[in-house]
Amino acid sequence: MRILFVCTGNTCRSIMAEALARKLLRRSNLENQVEVASAGLAALPGAPASTEALSVLADEGLDLSGHRAVQLTREMAQAADLIFTMTASQKRQLLELYPEARGKVFILKEFLDPAARREREARLVDLIRRVQEKKERFRAAYSGAIGRLEQERSEILKRLQEIENELTAWEELLAEEVRPETREIRKIEAELAGYDIPDPYGQPREAYRDCARELARAIEKLIQKLNG
Repeated sequence: MRILFVCTGNTCRSIMAEALARKLLRRSNLENQVEVASAGLAALPGAPASTEALSVLADEGLDLSGHRAVQLTREMAQAADLIFTMTASQKRQLLELYPEARGKVFILKEFLDPAARREREARLVDLIRRVQEKKERFRAAYSGAIGRLEQERSEILKRLQEIENELTAWEELLAEEVRPETREIRKIEAELAGYDIPDPYGQPREAYRDCARELARAIEKLIQKLNG
């Protein structure tokens, strides 16, 4: 089994989750059965682990000094059997990027609450699908007009502001088209916020320690669930 932990920058939560998962898998003698990795939705490739993440996990006997941030790719998403994000918004972003990954993308703590997860997951996937379909229909219907405006913007700089205004109008029409689904997506994400693992980046060291503890608790339950 391949598990992929995903956060935004791959310098804090997802790498702590990866390291803690490796530790707990070794403790459960499952290290040869489960492969873990991590990536970021908006990573700066090659960036090191945050100082606080290094410090907090060093207390757990884990060394993140060699870590370098990795950007999530479609190939990574396809190869994973399970993908765990840290927040509801990250889950939505990932599914918008790679809709084919639906069914294996979960907020880490959400995965441990299957009854509530199934209902919300089904509704969220349906809403995202409807938004994508509306966007595709909209773009297909108006692609000619938008394309001409974009080409004109690049060729005639003096008309740039005028064209930008027209493009904004098209975007407003699109936003209005998907407004009901967008509103419901935000409502569901607010309900799912209880599953979020807060980002400690830029906060005091104790916030990183709290994050590591929360990740450890969730991953320990995850391993028990997978091993059960």
